[in-house]
Amino acid sequence: MEVTVNSLVRYGFLKILKEEFNIHIKEEELDRIELARCCIFIYDSPEDFYESTGWARDNPDASDFSYLLEQKICSVIQGKVWYFSQLYYEDGVKRLLSNRAGNATTLRQQ
Repeated sequence: MEVTVNSLVRYGFLKILKEEFNIHIKEEELDRIELARCCIFIYDSPEDFYESTGWARDNPDASDFSYLLEQKICSVIQGKVWYFSQLYYEDGVKRLLSNRAGNATTLRQQ
């Protein structure tokens, strides 16, 4: 994927993550960058977002779109609604850390 290969694309992506979703990833953390890329979903409109995710049904107290923007759950970029799934990202980071710990244990045993 270009985001992990092309430094200009990576820089722009990391800037979007930081400014729009308050996600800070170092440029050399390619596995986290790829994980974050997989956690972004883009919709044509807020209605499409609500319909596709079921957000209003699952989170009725936090379903106002202005709330989603303020809390950096969603962002409007070039007329599209970008949603960053914090849950997917956190689960993925746990898996990455678990895999690293497992690999370190395997290396120590050899």
